[in-house]
Amino acid sequence: MTDKRIYLKEWRKMAGLTQAEVVARLEIHDDDRLPKTGASLSRLENGSQPYSERVLHALADIYGCEPWELIGRNPKKEGHVIDLVRKLDEREQERVRAYIEGMRANGGSAA
Repeated sequence: MTDKRIYLKEWRKMAGLTQAEVVARLEIHDDDRLPKTGASLSRLENGSQPYSERVLHALADIYGCEPWELIGRNPKKEGHVIDLVRKLDEREQERVRAYIEGMRANGGSAA
């Protein structure tokens, strides 16, 4: 078990899915290492059962995020701006980065 804060439940809810719906989607993987019941998914979500890299990858595919985000980013607190930027192409992301750096250099106001 890990003492690190995880956000599996928050990502599931952000995706608008029930535990039963997630388990049904995991069934297509035909992998015994993935949760097979709502109860086993619940144990993962509340941290009473350890997660594996395989679980993180499968859930990230379902939730439309990166595996590290499930354990490192609360989508309810940090989601909107990050999610918007992730959808931009590389050139647009660079422009956003430059704009933010300009704002920070000017004390928080746009240049």
